[in-house]
Amino acid sequence: MPARHRPLLQAALWLALAASPLALPARAQDAGQEPPTGTTSSRRGAATGIRPYAEVITADAQSQDGMFRVHRVGERLYYEIPTAMLGREMLWVTTFARTQTGYGYGGTEVQNRVVRWVRRGEKILLRAVDYQLRAEAGGAVRRAVEASALEPILQALDIRAVGPNDAPVIEVTPLFTTDVSEFSARRRLNAQRLDPSRTFLERVKAFPRNIETWVLATYVAGAATSTATPLPQRPTGPQRDRSTDAITVELHHSLVLLPDQPMKPRLYDSRVGYFSGRHFEFSRNDHRVVEVRYIRRWRLEKRDPDAPLSEPVRPIVYYIGREVPEKWRPWIKRGVEDWQVAFEAAGFKNAIVARDAPSEAEDPDWDPEDVRYATIRWLPATIENAYGPHIADPRTGEILDADIKFYHDILKLLTAWYFVQASPSDPRARKLPFPDDLMGELIRYVTAHEVGHTLGLQHNMKASSAFTVEQLRDPAFTRKWGTEASIMDYGRFNYVAQPGDGAHLIPKIGPYDRFAIEWGYRPIPGAATPDDEKPLLDEIAARQVDDPTLRFGDASSDDPARRMEDLGSDPVAATRLGLLNLNRVLDYLVEATCKPGEDYSLLREMYERVIGQRNLELGHVAAVVGGVHQTNYHYGRGGLVYTPVPAEKQAEAVQFLLTHCFETPKELLRADILGRIESSGAADRI
Repeated sequence: MPARHRPLLQAALWLALAASPLALPARAQDAGQEPPTGTTSSRRGAATGIRPYAEVITADAQSQDGMFRVHRVGERLYYEIPTAMLGREMLWVTTFARTQTGYGYGGTEVQNRVVRWVRRGEKILLRAVDYQLRAEAGGAVRRAVEASALEPILQALDIRAVGPNDAPVIEVTPLFTTDVSEFSARRRLNAQRLDPSRTFLERVKAFPRNIETWVLATYVAGAATSTATPLPQRPTGPQRDRSTDAITVELHHSLVLLPDQPMKPRLYDSRVGYFSGRHFEFSRNDHRVVEVRYIRRWRLEKRDPDAPLSEPVRPIVYYIGREVPEKWRPWIKRGVEDWQVAFEAAGFKNAIVARDAPSEAEDPDWDPEDVRYATIRWLPATIENAYGPHIADPRTGEILDADIKFYHDILKLLTAWYFVQASPSDPRARKLPFPDDLMGELIRYVTAHEVGHTLGLQHNMKASSAFTVEQLRDPAFTRKWGTEASIMDYGRFNYVAQPGDGAHLIPKIGPYDRFAIEWGYRPIPGAATPDDEKPLLDEIAARQVDDPTLRFGDASSDDPARRMEDLGSDPVAATRLGLLNLNRVLDYLVEATCKPGEDYSLLREMYERVIGQRNLELGHVAAVVGGVHQTNYHYGRGGLVYTPVPAEKQAEAVQFLLTHCFETPKELLRADILGRIESSGAADRI
């Protein structure tokens, strides 16, 4: 070939390569398109399997507009995916909405993953996006990471029809009614398999940024072929029915569009208790792979960035559901807005507010399942609990939605706790049921605790040991700070205070809560990256060195200062006072629980609660023996992390246990009580 023709040939070759699949970007699926496979959407009809739109989405279809158009035709479910949604990252969360007796609880998470829908010829691929490996600084390392993070194809679904604006229509029924392992509850239930013949679509709701789907799913009991940990079960209470192999649960699938502009994340610090997500970072200069954790928090920005105290651009709003009993609504609202004082420490005014959900007349389209609304719900169930789950963007930790749920029998649990722990100091609690004003205060406490979880905060079991016994008996101190340094502890109610002290008896937003919200939500101007924020955040966290009320610790069996259901910095002194109060409860137990014409079941229940509280408090003393205190100092910020409990404190605890654990507590053997319930075996627990 003559040399003068070679440039023309080379140019032609480059043009040909540019038009080929090899020239597509490394992540072509970002645009919602896979490399072409030789067929196009224009080839429709019998040869391609794509049918006319009206033949698939018939006149009988029940259709909803939202993030996708959702169509239900009989028992078939179709997604009509706008082309703008192809390639977009979405969070798919599956939880138990309802469970069969003995198989866990509603609200428990089954799975959580990021997915995207990608078109490849006449199919839509559902691909999983993995953020475990990252190289955020870019460069050659990022190319290596991307080469090791190919997105797996979870499902390949045929395009059944094409709607307006070339939107592909796919049937997604099998994602919900067959045993797709990535979305299945089989492993969590320790079941053999899903039975499609006993599995049904319940309902579907489409919203602008999310689609919610409920499925009534039946699994066949038996060992699953997995090492995954099954759902935890209660040690006591209702047991599963062993006479059937059927396990029927209602699964709730949430598909949530992730934010267009990711929020700037904040790095986790073990000294402050936030929920977090984690990934492995390859582009740092540590000469090793670094585990990076981002805390979970709402996106909160100042309306006036220069003001020390500013209203937010968009406050955190909790809507109180329409089904919440009217008399508890004002107390729930106070529990939400109790957190305003903590956000003021972070520079925000009115950052968190509570509102009643609009009535059907005011807004017939409002729905608590819409991801745009954080809600507080009331569930008609006998479970003695409330919980505060949230959905977060795994890329940044941004909390996108939260739905706090109260089971109705949380009222029963609060009654038992407060009666046993605080009634000696509160005459209102010496007769059951409690008056509404007292129960309202207790609901306010639970609300504030669960709201804390939905703000990103973990339990802080160290906080209840930060106050001294003297402080817990001080009216002025407890009116200001409550009974523990953080409402996120399990300190419950003030069993240390004695009648006549006049002390406050219920936890409040404490010093740790203010500190934690400041650390997690305070804007740091000029910090371009999470690493840029670290020096100031370290200064805030370092306040813990000199102030024990700001310290964090999860539950521990080794550290007597990180127990659940405890109060006070001195377990022996606190328990000595607590046992005096339990003896006082016995003086009015019969009168408080018995009514003419009724049996003694409530008397028996509350007597057992008294015994349980006594055993609990003695357990706090037992933890002192051989105990080790852990204070989570970082290098240069405090001293040693682990220090043994002083020998004299351990000796004091042993002597207390010899007196109160190894001798019969005759004060509990009350004839007026046991003469009515002893045959039940309640006294055997003493």
